[in-house]
Amino acid sequence: MFQKAIALILFLYAFNLSAQVDIKGIIIDKSNNLPIIGATVIIKNTTKGTTTDFDGNFILSNVPDNVTLVFSYLGYITQEVVPDGANVTIFLEPSVSELSEVVLVGYGTQVKKEVTGAVSVLGSSEIEKLNPVRVEQALQGQVAGVNVTSASGSPGSGSNIRIRGISTNGDSRPLIMVDGNIIEDLSVINPNDIKSINILKDATAGIYGVQGANGVILIETKTGRKNTPISVNVDSYFGFQNTSKRVDLIDNA
Repeated sequence: MFQKAIALILFLYAFNLSAQVDIKGIIIDKSNNLPIIGATVIIKNTTKGTTTDFDGNFILSNVPDNVTLVFSYLGYITQEVVPDGANVTIFLEPSVSELSEVVLVGYGTQVKKEVTGAVSVLGSSEIEKLNPVRVEQALQGQVAGVNVTSASGSPGSGSNIRIRGISTNGDSRPLIMVDGNIIEDLSVINPNDIKSINILKDATAGIYGVQGANGVILIETKTGRKNTPISVNVDSYFGFQNTSKRVDLIDNA
C-alpha cells in the first residue's frame, strides 16, 4: 500500500511538471515593426512575470497550461493572450488617446508623445477614482519619483511632498502653481476642481529658476465649455473626531 502511494505521488508530481512549459517570444511595435525594450509580460492575476531585453525577446519559465498572459508597455494598448505554443509573437499597438494627451510644461503645452523630459500627468478621471480628501493624497503612490509623507498624525493634517528625494538647498518643497499662480498650501484647492496635475521632475522645471530646483507641480483647474448644458453637483459630508485611547490618570484615592 505504501509503495502504491509513493508511486501515485511521483506520478502526480511528474504530471504537474509536464503541464508547465517555458514560454518564449518577442514583442514588436505594430506601427514600425521594431522590438520593444522593457515591455512587461505577466501571468494574469499573479505577480509572476518578466520584461523584454534589448531585442524585444522574453522568456517566462514554468508557465501552466491555459493561462492568460498580459503584455503591456507605457503608451501602448495592453493585450491579453492565451498562448497556444511555446513561442509567441506579440504586436503591440500604440495608444493614440494616451499619446495625444496634452501635457503642461513650463513654457506652454505639448502633446504627450512629443515630451522628452521627465513629466508625469494625473488626470481628473484618476483623481475622481481616488476620491482624496486633500490634493496630496491624489499624488501618494500614483506618480513615480514623488514621495508623499504625513507631516503629523493629526487627522486632516498636511503632507510633505518630495520630488526625487531631498535636495541640499535647505528647503525641499516643490514649487506649486495653480493656473499660473504660486501657492504655498494645497489645502486651498478642492480636488474636485482639478482638471489635471502635471509634475515636472527634471530640467524642464529650469524655466522657473531657483524656485523650481525641487521640481514643479502644475495644477490646471476645470473651466466651463461652450454649448454644454448646465450641471450642478453637490457634495457634502460630516465626520467626528474622537480619541481612540485615553490615557489613564491617577485619581485622588
